[in-house]
Amino acid sequence: MGEKKRLRKKLAGQQRALEEHLAKIEAEKARSNPNWKLIETWEKTVANIRRQIAKLERRLKR
Repeated sequence: MGEKKRLRKKLAGQQRALEEHLAKIEAEKARSNPNWKLIETWEKTVANIRRQIAKLERRLKR
C-alpha cells in the first residue's frame, strides 16, 4: 500500500473517532447528571485527535 493511501486510511479512522467522541460528549451533557470527569477526558482525547488529523493533513499535502 502506498504511503498516501495509508495516510488517507489513518485520516479516515481519526475522523471517525472524532465524530464518535463528540457524540459521546453531547450524549453525556444531555443527561440529567453528567459525569464531568468523563467529559473532560473525552475532550482531551478530542484535542489529541484534532492534532493528529492536522498532522496527517499536512503530511498528505507533501
